Amino acid sequence: MEYRRELKKLAEKLLGVMEELLGLEEGHIRKAFTNDGDFEPFYGTKVSHYPPCPRPELVDGLRAHTDAGGLILLFQDDRFGGLQMIPNRGGDGRWIDVQPVENAIVVNTGDQIEVLSNGRFKSAWHRILATRDGNRRSIASFYNPARMANIAPAIPAAAADYPSFKFGDYMEVYVKQKFQAKEPRFAALANK
Repeated sequence: MEYRRELKKLAEKLLGVMEELLGLEEGHIRKAFTNDGDFEPFYGTKVSHYPPCPRPELVDGLRAHTDAGGLILLFQDDRFGGLQMIPNRGGDGRWIDVQPVENAIVVNTGDQIEVLSNGRFKSAWHRILATRDGNRRSIASFYNPARMANIAPAIPAAAADYPSFKFGDYMEVYVKQKFQAKEPRFAALANK
């Protein structure tokens, strides 16, 4: 419980840094995630185990996806790799390994931060590869909007690139399209 409390504090500090970088008032993202304080943001933790695979070339592992929510803090196994991502800026679209680092937390932004920032912070495509050696474990903590929270771009753009929607409506689309391109998920909500 103490681990969860401290990670929640860390997530809220990181959201504050994002607000500052985006030029938003302090607490703007939390207000969006709570529908101006009507609800609590969802904070959950998932523990995953990836056993060794004798023939990893035949298995997808965890397929490529972006995370639906807000901010994800990942404490990954420091002995066994497998996490890969595609850099959003300056990359050539190829997968790169996220090297395990002892006692480090990987920070990942989800789709809701992409919408709130009007694309200035992108949700990262990532996947987990099956590996021959080791039992890989990870602990992912998710700081997400409340299901009834209204999500909308907070940063003006020449043309609004992202729709406004309730997070729960987004999740209904996401569960059907998690492993597909994210742009059609946003477009489906723009047409509601």
